This record gives sequence, C-alpha cells and structure tokens, in this order.
Amino acid sequence: MFKDLWSDLEVSASHKTGPGSARRLVGLDAICPMFIGVKAPGMLRIFILEVPRDSAPLPDIIRVSRGLHFTVQITGNEILQDHVSLIISSSAVGYNEIFASIAEDLYSKLHPLVRRKEVIASFLARVRLWQVFFEKQGDEGLSDEAQRGLYGELRFLKDYVLPAAVRLEKAVVAWTGPRSRQHDFQFGEVAVEVKTSASKQHQKLQIANEQQLDETTVGNLYLYYLSVALIEGGTDTLPALIDDIRAILSPQLGALSEFDNLLIEAGYAHSHRAKYDLTGYSIREAAAFLVGTDFPRIRESDIRIGVGDVKYSISVAQCKNYEVPISELSVNIGEACL
Repeated sequence: MFKDLWSDLEVSASHKTGPGSARRLVGLDAICPMFIGVKAPGMLRIFILEVPRDSAPLPDIIRVSRGLHFTVQITGNEILQDHVSLIISSSAVGYNEIFASIAEDLYSKLHPLVRRKEVIASFLARVRLWQVFFEKQGDEGLSDEAQRGLYGELRFLKDYVLPAAVRLEKAVVAWTGPRSRQHDFQFGEVAVEVKTSASKQHQKLQIANEQQLDETTVGNLYLYYLSVALIEGGTDTLPALIDDIRAILSPQLGALSEFDNLLIEAGYAHSHRAKYDLTGYSIREAAAFLVGTDFPRIRESDIRIGVGDVKYSISVAQCKNYEVPISELSVNIGEACL
C-alpha cells in the first residue's frame, strides 16, 4: 500500500543533517489524522496517530515489546496544546520490512472508524496484537518447524472445518491454536490437536505439555496427524493455502477479519511471503485418532507433584489402533459449526 511512499520518505530522511523525521499524512478524511514517516538518523519507520489530548492513553498502557517502540508526544502550538501524537516505530532497521505490514494494518483498521474513542481503542488493540506476533516469530519470520505446524492447522481448517460449517466466522473462531489455548481446535465438547511431521520413517510426534493430549478435560479429543513431504519450488505453499482460505472467507468479512487476526497471532505476516513461498508441501498421509483411555500419552493427573514443563514424543505406529474415520470427525465438526 505504501511501498513507493516509504522509499520517498527514506530519501527525504537521509538528507536531514540532524535528528528529525520525514512524514506524510495518510487518510486525509480520517477522523483522527494518521501519518507514516521515517526517523533520522536511525532510519526507523514510524506510524503516528493524532488524538485529542484528553482522550489519549497513558504511555505505560502499551508495554515494551520486541520489534516496536511506543512514545507519546504533545503536539500543537504553545497556546493550544490540545492534541497528542501516539507514535509507534520499529525498534531497529531490521524490523522496517515487517513494520510496513503493521502500518498498513493500522491504517486499514482505523481509517473507516468515525468515533475518536473507537479509533483509540482499536489502535491499542492492534498494537497488542502485533506485540503477540513478535512473541511468536523470530526476526526472520517463522521457523521451518513453525511453518509446518501452521500449514497443518490451516490444511485441517480448509479441508474439514470450513466445508462442514454453515457459519464461517464460527468455524474460524474454533481455530484456537494461535491463542495458546489447550488445543488447536475447539468445537464445543470436541477438541482437535493437529500434528504435522516431515519425517520419512518411524515418525514421532512432539507433544508440548501434559495437557495437550489429556482427554479428561473435554468430551472427545482427536489427534489429527498429517505427514508431508517438503517440495522445493512446489506450488502448495503456506501462502498459497492462506490465499485459498481467504478466498473462501471473502464473502463474510467478519470471518475474514478474524482469520487475518489469528494469522498475526500465529506469527504470520504477508511481508515474509517470499520466504514462505520457497517450500511446497505434498501430503503423504493423513489420519485421525481418538484419544482414549489406553492411548499412548501422558495425562496431567499422571504427573507427580513438583514435576513440570513436561515434553515428550509418541510413535505414530503406536497410535494406529486408535484410528477413526475422518468422516466421524467431520460430523462432530459440522454439528458444532451450525
């Protein structure tokens, strides 16, 4: 959205002889003026929202986080200092690329709003969302393992959840993995944990904690297993899958907006698309297992007092006795997403 404008601003900022910033007004008709800019001499990208001073949030409302820096500056002339600039900036030049996505997200969400209090509340909510993003991904984007995990969850969403749903937004909200819930998907009393593996033989699935496969907290707990081959230059990539899902959700803007929010919380940003497009996936095997009494896993009640941070692995071969038709899982999803 602002690609050429960022380039112009960087040229203008580079010509400054001392500290300062080059900025441009965006969204001329917005209820609260918005600017993007580049701050010299560090060449850090910034987004500025101007709001009435009496409704501005305190500086300590937004916590310090990796990737972002937040400041509040009083603006206006010496007599009428009635406005405050809420300034978000990248904390280092290395974050400038992802900051372009942040600025576009803030602009697109704030520009249509017509009430100043609503603008401020939305601004704070979006900044907190991006702070969650920086907690989930490294400086160069998601790791290979995290990409595979996200691909598996989104493949399950596209192949089984969305086709079974009448209300798409309800189906999207069932994807709880990005929000660090106990399971990746929650459909009422039915929960689904998704595990994706790229190993070739004797596949093992990594379980993050003792609650992940503890079926005693839900009515039915399923483990959906996806085995993939990595195809360099393949067309079935993580961004391509996301494009497909966004196309399905596009008729229902509420569902699409919720999906985009969840992607951010999962650590995915469109500005890293070129990196994620390098790896394609080919599905070798998919199966669903019902986690029952004798399923090979650890329950929270199995852990002795004083023991914590439990991580373990299970063999896929040992899960085969608990395999159920995926159609059984689809029926349960459909009943929950009516």
